[in-house]
Amino acid sequence: MGRILFWVILIVAIYAAFVFARSRRTKGDSHKQVDGKKSKFPTAMIECPECGAYFPEDEAVLGDGKAYCSERCRKKARAHKA
Repeated sequence: MGRILFWVILIVAIYAAFVFARSRRTKGDSHKQVDGKKSKFPTAMIECPECGAYFPEDEAVLGDGKAYCSERCRKKARAHKA
């Protein structure tokens, strides 16, 4: 009887550790949060016309009707125009 009880307790402890580890992993999700809630949809990625890097659309630096990945790329594009 003691061996059966040992194995039952061991299985329950392993299951509890698994559930705890899984819940901690899902709390650290990198999904964008809006008003404290996780967004259901990922952010669209766009390409910088100057350097070709892809970046989230909501982090774009706008200039001359285009979206750049950074202020540096926007300034570089303006310098090429001049």
